[in-house]
Amino acid sequence: MIYVIGDIHGDKEKYDAILEKLAPTENDTVFVLGDVINIGAEGVAILQDMMYRANVYPVLGEHEFTAKKVFPLIAEFSSAEEAKEKLSGDDKELFDKWLTMKSEKTTEDFLSLDEEGKESIIDYLSEFEPFEEIEAGGKSFVLCHAGIDGFEEDKDLSEYDEEAFVFAKTDYNTIYFADRYLVTGHTPTALIDRSLTGKVYSKKRHLALDCGCGYSGRLAAVCLDKLKVYYV
Repeated sequence: MIYVIGDIHGDKEKYDAILEKLAPTENDTVFVLGDVINIGAEGVAILQDMMYRANVYPVLGEHEFTAKKVFPLIAEFSSAEEAKEKLSGDDKELFDKWLTMKSEKTTEDFLSLDEEGKESIIDYLSEFEPFEEIEAGGKSFVLCHAGIDGFEEDKDLSEYDEEAFVFAKTDYNTIYFADRYLVTGHTPTALIDRSLTGKVYSKKRHLALDCGCGYSGRLAAVCLDKLKVYYV
């Protein structure tokens, strides 16, 4: 089976619970749609768990996109305060932006790691793919965090840059692919359709999975083979 999990945002309790509910075997595959970290308190712990699971594949969200630039800049520091004091220019501007992303606990936990631990997180973030193309249950899917900015029907996905997939504003009233489903997180489903607050949005060849985890909402997952939805 192939499963996709929506935005976790540092909520390890829900992350653990959804994996327990899915109960994936070594023959199953689990994709995580980005924004694993920040807002909630245990993003680094979730990353450490994911990296040791051979059948879990991460998709790049805007929080990881920023973290993989910031973490190498601050790895030598002991605290966010020291980083703010010693960084300058573009590096300081980037770090200041990072701190607006509700990243205080993520930053603290990252900086508390030893050198090997920090390097392992930095290396793992480089493995996050901007998109995945999947076949399951006789259907085809494109998985990405936010959508496809500047979408063109005849443009190959490999021609877009990473930012196109992590910062896009998806038009959920538009069918992007006639023969594929676009599977996204990023935009809480309550903002797509108020009647679907806390539920997966599934219309017009879209599957939108961000059900507000990290903001007291639910964490959602979908089995692509059966289009079965799971919540915790």
